Amino acid sequence: MGKGNLIKTQKLGIDIAACAVWSLFVLIVTGCNLSLLNPLNIAILIIGFAGFSYVIIKNGDGSKAGRIMAVITIAAIAVRTFYVLYTGAQMRQHDMGEFDTDLGLNYHAEYIEYILENHRLLNEDVTLHWQFYHPPLQHIICAVFFGIYRKLAPGLSHNWDALQALSLFYSLVTLAVARRFTRLWDLTPKGSILAYLTVAFHPQLIVFSGALNNDPLSVMFAIAGLYLACVWYNEKKRSFLKLIGVALCVGLGMMAKLSAGIIAVPIGFIMLKAFFESKKKLSYVLQYIAFMAVCAPLGLWYQVRNYILWKVPVTYVARPDVVLNPGQIIEKMPFWKRFLSFGDGVDYNIITETLDAAVFDGDYYREHMLMALIGYLLLASFTVLTITILFNLIVAWKKDRNFTNLVMTILLAAELGSYIYFCFSYPYTCTMSFRYIVPTIIAGAYYTGRSKEISPRLLSKITSAATYVFAVVSIVFYCLVWIKD
Repeated sequence: MGKGNLIKTQKLGIDIAACAVWSLFVLIVTGCNLSLLNPLNIAILIIGFAGFSYVIIKNGDGSKAGRIMAVITIAAIAVRTFYVLYTGAQMRQHDMGEFDTDLGLNYHAEYIEYILENHRLLNEDVTLHWQFYHPPLQHIICAVFFGIYRKLAPGLSHNWDALQALSLFYSLVTLAVARRFTRLWDLTPKGSILAYLTVAFHPQLIVFSGALNNDPLSVMFAIAGLYLACVWYNEKKRSFLKLIGVALCVGLGMMAKLSAGIIAVPIGFIMLKAFFESKKKLSYVLQYIAFMAVCAPLGLWYQVRNYILWKVPVTYVARPDVVLNPGQIIEKMPFWKRFLSFGDGVDYNIITETLDAAVFDGDYYREHMLMALIGYLLLASFTVLTITILFNLIVAWKKDRNFTNLVMTILLAAELGSYIYFCFSYPYTCTMSFRYIVPTIIAGAYYTGRSKEISPRLLSKITSAATYVFAVVSIVFYCLVWIKD
């Protein structure tokens, strides 16, 4: 490993440690629960945030762009922290059910509580218990974390909001890795700022800061795995330990949610390219065998267990209860209608439903006038930004077909291809959710940042305007969501 790469790795480790410190600080001071706040707690939180912000600014590179990036980071942390405080453990969640409530062992909350109370996995056919088909990493972490929390704070033994300290940590680590990506891409200062804005204030990543299901953890590992793979490839002397780090990220991501394994497609391409470029192919074969020996057992042991015990297919995905929710069924129709049908009552268009889910995460805000108006602007700006990303991708392929461009295109193709297949294999309205393709944000950020270098002037200006409007409106929207509650 070169000295420069060692420094980068060490600094990322410092960033991760800082994310952990802030998340624990928020938990200790607030309990991640707005109702537990008093004037003293608020004062301590503000003072702590001011100190944390000062450290972020001081650790910047001192350039104008560096200071702007530091301010973006501070604002992103503030929005995520505020979101966690006003969002409870049973608010704006996916398939969580309710804590301290028996719902027949079907939801993520019961999955966590079962491991917490029994110290083992459920030994029953997972197809009979809906969300229990998911690998258990997030649920194990939550159970261990909450078990320690309630011993240290017995008076708060039912404050399940405390688990959001974990989600906040995952979201902040994802943010830190995304910022590292902008440096890895060697963008212009303005391009780096645009790319970082795209990630820092993306609504889905803000929502993930308070989400207790397995999405935030799996996304964190997937994005971190891709980043480490890119760093590994760029090294003059590629580190075996870093390659094992990639294997751990992919394996642990799959142990949180099997679909995290899609990130293995661009990572696999990077590894293949490194193999064919190397003169020491036997060494790479041995390293890749070690990679699989780490990654595959971590990522697939739970699915193999379920297949052995109950013959559950490895790729099994639970279907929604259409008896209770018949409106989720999407009737058979021509392929093109799933993409080109528009209008009132059309809830099966994959494009429009995914765009809507990307900014609102499936929630409905149109009944509140202020939130509806801001929401329309947020959706419009994100739609324009998405269109500019597509055009910037095309321009990038025409003008600069570099390695990073190829990796990001493969990432988009793998994620979107898998997602479209998923939407048709499971024809339900709930299937169309941006949370299934969050790693595409990284590719979107790359093409947004590259627009400052390679895109025509008009396209570059539209991209910049859409990015700034999207970021500002996203901040405003997610600082006001609590008024709807």
